[in-house]
Amino acid sequence: MADEESLRTAVERAAALIQLDRHAEAEPMLRTVLAADPEHFGALANLAWLLDLADRRPEALETARLLIAHWPQDTEGFYRAALIHKQEQDYDEALELLTRALEIAPDEGRVLRLYAQVVGRFPDRRAEALAAADRAIEVDPQVGESFQTRAMVLVDDYRWREAEVAMEQALQLEPTDTGLLIQAGIVKLRLGAIERAREAFTSALRLKPRPYRVREVLDTLETQGLPAPLLDVYTLGCQALDIPDLGTPGTAGTDAQLLRDQARVAASMWRAAVYNHAWSKDSRDRCRELVAAMLEADPTLVPARILAAEIASDDDRYEDLLALAMPLIAEGEATRALFRWTVYALEELERLDEALELATEGRRRFPDSSEAVSLQGRILAEMDRHDEAVAAAKDAVELAGDDLGALTSAANIYKRLDMNDEAKEAYKAILRVSPTQSTTLFQLGSLYMLAYQDHRAAERLIQRIELPDVGGDRTAVLAQIRFQLGKWDQALADFETALATPMRAPITVPGIIIGLQLFGPPKRFQPLLDKCVEIHAAEPAEPVTTEKLSLAAFTLIKYGALPEAAEVLHQILEMDPENYEATIMAQVVADPDEPEHAEALAMVYVEDAHDEEL
Repeated sequence: MADEESLRTAVERAAALIQLDRHAEAEPMLRTVLAADPEHFGALANLAWLLDLADRRPEALETARLLIAHWPQDTEGFYRAALIHKQEQDYDEALELLTRALEIAPDEGRVLRLYAQVVGRFPDRRAEALAAADRAIEVDPQVGESFQTRAMVLVDDYRWREAEVAMEQALQLEPTDTGLLIQAGIVKLRLGAIERAREAFTSALRLKPRPYRVREVLDTLETQGLPAPLLDVYTLGCQALDIPDLGTPGTAGTDAQLLRDQARVAASMWRAAVYNHAWSKDSRDRCRELVAAMLEADPTLVPARILAAEIASDDDRYEDLLALAMPLIAEGEATRALFRWTVYALEELERLDEALELATEGRRRFPDSSEAVSLQGRILAEMDRHDEAVAAAKDAVELAGDDLGALTSAANIYKRLDMNDEAKEAYKAILRVSPTQSTTLFQLGSLYMLAYQDHRAAERLIQRIELPDVGGDRTAVLAQIRFQLGKWDQALADFETALATPMRAPITVPGIIIGLQLFGPPKRFQPLLDKCVEIHAAEPAEPVTTEKLSLAAFTLIKYGALPEAAEVLHQILEMDPENYEATIMAQVVADPDEPEHAEALAMVYVEDAHDEEL
């Protein structure tokens, strides 16, 4: 039997070879050590690491389990097995293993980091994840990965700017770590900082990272719409992996697998690109060219046909969508999303009988889908088939289980039926389970705003949403609410925040324009409206009229915002000095304590109902 010193030396040599990616040489050395000593800690640990790096995860997991069996009081086996489960997205399994590792060593930095990353995958445990990441920083303050872990948790919560700070701290410690550079590039790209992202990605590629790191760069660029300024970085990554540049039309040729891969890339491009950055329209135009080239190479390619239908849906080309979707549905290739787009198209075309027929077919094809049932209920509600729509809502709730998004879709059927109290109770039931459920908070907020004209409740609900507003549209709605409540400083700040959102949604700016023009807008908001019209490149702003401003003044008085109402009334009188209604209202607002004026204001003012559940 070999002596311990020779076994240790063999393991050290194997570990050095693994660092050099010379797995074929390292593995036999480790196997030889294990033949001499099947429980050898170093050999088992390094073999588990090697097998994981070689994407032989079942073998890696088996080896990690041997470590746990032979060395149950050491964290190594638990850590290695948890890492593999995380990569396989088996987060519950990973969490169980990491919990045991923390019992063994509560302050081991690598375990804390992995624990934070895994717990961060559970939306309701992000605070716990961030605390674990911060503890890892305390334990290992000189390890860049500690700060990277904090950044990853913040990214999961869409807190991009805080994540960028954490990544800068990581890179200060380890400026040539390819993993850190790539993660920093991802964060900068999310913030719309294209040139800074380019610098990070290019620096990482120059350092010749491992293939899986290069794949990270490519995946990130694909999921961000392949920004035109970073196309050369994408090409460099493809060259490093010796694979075709699938972001360019024609590069897949007629190869079936490459065409399917290209369809995946194109779909990712389409869904990521938004009309905010200069490159967004370019991304979508290139995506259209990709789809055209794929369909020319293979007109039967299902993923490309589905993407073409999605593009037609997003473009509001309803007849084109139907022409693409109906054959796919007849062939049995339709996804739930395709059914949804097609039903919406028929609804927009006011072909409700056909929409219902298709929604019913979708429910038949996806009998266990709450979404499919809710889609049918939506059309039944639109057709005033009240009892059937209510039945569909109840069925959708049963199928939804604990899927809060699906439960919200079911509750939306009640809203469409103008069953406002039922919708309100359904939303509240969801919020009792998950008080920060974003979609539900927004839907209930809009219900209070539109159905109950209770803007105060709507504000309370929407500002309760914890998930950052990536597209700016939610912040714009909150600004509209605060505008009507007379909270003008907050409203202006919210509008500016919405406009400055890096990944601004296409509906954000048009929504601001519509909302402001409904009320004039008051002079203070005119520069903001002009800016939105310029950004949107739309029709010139509608003229400001005394009728619109009168609506603004009445709304402000209704919520007790008398100084703002006075400002609007002054603007009306500047435009029309003889306006009798504005003259009287201005007198009332100027002296609200005068008994007759107070009585008049009391008739208009709406008290805060203040629902205690909110």
